[in-house]
Amino acid sequence: MKLIMRAPNKQCGLDPAPMWLIKECILLLAPLITYICNRSLSEGIMPESQKSAIVTPLLKKPNLDKSDVKNYRPISNLSFISKLIERCVSAQLTDYVNLNHLIPSHQSAYRSGHSTETALLKVYSDCVDAIDRGEVTLLGMLDMSAAFDTVDHEILIERLDKTHGVRGVVLQWLKSYLSDRVQTVVCGGNKSSVGSIIRGVPQGSVLGPSLFLLYTVDIQRIIQSHGLTDHAYADDNQIYFHSPRAQIELNTRRLLDCISDISQWMSSNRLRLNPDKTEFIWFASPHHMRDIPTDGISVSDANITPSTTVRSLGVQLDGSLTLRSHVSSVVSSCFYQLKQLGRVQKSISRDNMKTLLHAFVSSRLDYCNSLLAGQPTCLLDRLQVVQNAAARMYAGLSRCRSVTEVLRDDLHWLMIPYRITYKLCTMAYRCLHGTAPEYLTNYCVRLSDQASRTSRNRSATSGNLFVPRTRLKTYGQRTFATSGPSAWNSLPVVLKTENSFPVFKSKLKTHLFNCCYHN
Repeated sequence: MKLIMRAPNKQCGLDPAPMWLIKECILLLAPLITYICNRSLSEGIMPESQKSAIVTPLLKKPNLDKSDVKNYRPISNLSFISKLIERCVSAQLTDYVNLNHLIPSHQSAYRSGHSTETALLKVYSDCVDAIDRGEVTLLGMLDMSAAFDTVDHEILIERLDKTHGVRGVVLQWLKSYLSDRVQTVVCGGNKSSVGSIIRGVPQGSVLGPSLFLLYTVDIQRIIQSHGLTDHAYADDNQIYFHSPRAQIELNTRRLLDCISDISQWMSSNRLRLNPDKTEFIWFASPHHMRDIPTDGISVSDANITPSTTVRSLGVQLDGSLTLRSHVSSVVSSCFYQLKQLGRVQKSISRDNMKTLLHAFVSSRLDYCNSLLAGQPTCLLDRLQVVQNAAARMYAGLSRCRSVTEVLRDDLHWLMIPYRITYKLCTMAYRCLHGTAPEYLTNYCVRLSDQASRTSRNRSATSGNLFVPRTRLKTYGQRTFATSGPSAWNSLPVVLKTENSFPVFKSKLKTHLFNCCYHN
């Protein structure tokens, strides 16, 4: 077994001065840590001393009621050695899970190459494509109550054994890992007594998320058995169907039957569907929106009225998928951050200001910006106004001054449309090189791989991708099946043949930089 030792970073709360000393101490302890890890894995036993946690409850949002325990998120701190042992197990368990395809392809949490953006891009593209075909979509967003904290250990061990084939010393180690765990809650300087953990995967652990995914794989199987489409990110499950207007009622009943079966499965597995936080939304073009039923949808004796706007993994989705509400939310959030930074602007250096603008403004502009492909210029201009305001703050310019030179020469930022193209091209590159999720890879097919094409086709030999035909210009251009290949096809051949991803990203930014400022 090979351990990769890393010194703690500044986020650990330590001053920078003793970091070298800490690193030296860790290196001196490396043989002992390696021995502990090897002994634990070979004997199938997690040391008792490494199964205790200190839990700090943090308020989920500043405006929530502090007296309600439901408004707190438990942050669990585990020992450094326990996380090293878990990381060794997690690496081997992940390889085993991927090799045997034990996690559904539409589960995007805690998996290499997957993210909230890839998950949203898939769901968004499916719904936009349905609107382009003249269909409507009903999306149900299911919420589980304290899902990670209610996992039954006996059921989990049995499922690992009988369903996933995890046996022998590995299963023995996992039994030891889950049993006899304790925790202490620290809040406001007060410390609770030591309490036993009889259920749930350990909060703040390395292995906990992977074990939860293996525990809940049957949910995706239930959804597929009803002929519906789903996508999950950890315990956030999104179920949806696309339907012609004449079959809306039939498919709605099918979705409700599926949710009922999921609720029954959860009850038998010590989980609980929370109808109070379950949401529904209809997606349709403005023309077809009038045909959408307005009645509430009944789930577990709760009547849920479909929303006009929902928040999915940090992105606001409206019924016509215009993303106007999302852009408004981003603009409002960015200007709030700029206002806060303006108060300390005179107290920090320009380099530090640049770092803060990256952290609090650019990150918000870039989050899930691949969904903005094909959107009208007037919508993207609102985001450009935010970027321009950030550049003016950095350079200390007045509102009437141009910021093109600041963006180009000082900050080296691409403008908003080119940032979207950059994201689409990097996503297409990952699809072509097998590092993107399978559900996105299917959208990027080389023309040279199409049976109907020949090597004599100039587009095929230049590395272009197949772009499907669309019906509506306002919607068809927004799906990743169209926007991704279109952005890729616009690149020069020398970029399409680059084999190194870091080099590709560097050359891509240079190319887009020239297109942005020198055309």
